[in-house]
Amino acid sequence: MTNQQHGGPGDRLTMANSFNGLNVLANAHAITCTVFLRTDFGREGIGMFGLIGGLLILGYGSFANCGPMFIFFLFWVAALICQRVRSFRNWRRGAMIHSRYNGYPFVSKRLFPRMTELNARGVDAFLCLAIGGLLAQFSQPLGFFIMAGFLSILFSEGVMVEGTKRRLQTMRDAEIEQRYLAEQYKSGNF
Repeated sequence: MTNQQHGGPGDRLTMANSFNGLNVLANAHAITCTVFLRTDFGREGIGMFGLIGGLLILGYGSFANCGPMFIFFLFWVAALICQRVRSFRNWRRGAMIHSRYNGYPFVSKRLFPRMTELNARGVDAFLCLAIGGLLAQFSQPLGFFIMAGFLSILFSEGVMVEGTKRRLQTMRDAEIEQRYLAEQYKSGNF
C-alpha cells in the first residue's frame, strides 16, 4: 500500500498566483527607480517591495558581474533612507498620506507642471527609459536594469489604476443596491 500525499489547494500554481508574483516583482523593481523620482511615500509605500528591490539590485549585479550596480545600490540605499526620513517627518507633522502611497512624482511634475499626477507617473516610466539608455553607454547591465523600470513602473501603475476602477465600480454597485433596498424598505416591501 502506498501512502501518497497530495498537495492542498494552495500548492498549485494558478494564474492568480502567477499574476501576484509578477505584480510583486514589478513593484519591487519599480521601487528601485522611483525612490529617485518621487517623494512623500506613505509609511508602508516602500515596505516589503523595498527589501525585495534591494535583493534584485544585488542579485542582478552579481549575476551580471557589474561593479556599477553595486555603486547604484549604495546610491539607492541613501535615497531610500532619505525617503524614509521624509516619510517620518511627514508623519510627525500630521500629514494625511495613505500608508501605501507610492510617492508623488516630483521630478515629472517639475518637468511638466500642468500634467496630472497619474500622467506624471507614466512620465516616470519614460524617464527610466531615457536615463537607462544614457547609462547603458557606460554600463550596459546598469542601463538595462534602469530601462526595465519602464516596464515595471507602467505595469505596477496599470494594476493600481485597474484596482481603483474596480473599487469605484463596486462602490457604485453598492450605492445602487442600497438605494433599491431603501426604496423597498420605505414602501414596506420587505
